[in-house]
Amino acid sequence: MSWKHDELAADLAQHLRSDQRMVWTDMQLGPSGSPRPDVYTIERSYSRPMPTAYECKISRSDLRSDTTSGKWQKYLAYAGAVVFAVPDGLCTVSDIPAGCGLIVRKANVWRHVRKATRQSVTLPMDACMKLLIDGVSRTEMVRAAQPRRVDLWREHEAVRQRFGEAVSQAARDLAKVRAATVDHQAMINEAYARVDREAATRRTYLMDQAKKEVAEFNQARAELCEILDVNVDASIYEVRRQIVAMRARCDADARVEAIERQLRSARMAVEAALNALRPAEPEQPASDMSAAA
Repeated sequence: MSWKHDELAADLAQHLRSDQRMVWTDMQLGPSGSPRPDVYTIERSYSRPMPTAYECKISRSDLRSDTTSGKWQKYLAYAGAVVFAVPDGLCTVSDIPAGCGLIVRKANVWRHVRKATRQSVTLPMDACMKLLIDGVSRTEMVRAAQPRRVDLWREHEAVRQRFGEAVSQAARDLAKVRAATVDHQAMINEAYARVDREAATRRTYLMDQAKKEVAEFNQARAELCEILDVNVDASIYEVRRQIVAMRARCDADARVEAIERQLRSARMAVEAALNALRPAEPEQPASDMSAAA
């Protein structure tokens, strides 16, 4: 099959679309001059959104121009991974820049030939605002084709023949409104389900954090009980009583040490005073010293 660029991008978007992933085609990621990947995806996850940019190529010359100019590197400010999407037989992995992924459209399915090296990225505020203001309405949504109901057509035809085209048109409009109401309710139900899934994920994360903090607290309590020489199952009253007793012992030790320092200072002062009161030894005359020699 000979692919056109927009057809290949639309087919890739259809392949990537799921309840857990948001997909955009030809979405500019910010103000004028910002990159515009052919397909852009974000996972519906607070902790791992994994924004990914896909660049579709249907000719080797276009692929070579992009890879040699480094145009794809501009996507790295908005995506943690860049993947080239091509029809089967257009290129090989060696034609793709290092770090980029390659996904190939086979006869009936897309196949990942090489996964991209994913790096951490924080979406700029202008990209977030762009996706919020302009991107929500352009998110690629899936809607299965519904066959035309024969019984409904016959009912409308009978109304048209009996009451005229105007009434028949009103009946058709009413049926469309009812169908739109059903679709809208389905979208609301899906939104509620998505919120429930995200809330469950968040609740699980908070519970895991709480369990971790409780474990750390119990470990710290065990270490404190060991220092205080009390049983690990001791009541909080017993732990506090031991803390007060230990503090008192520490205060007593500090007072004893202060008194010992004062006694040492006093002893040194007394010794200095005694040395000052001792009489000096008389000096011997010089003649006596000579005779002795």
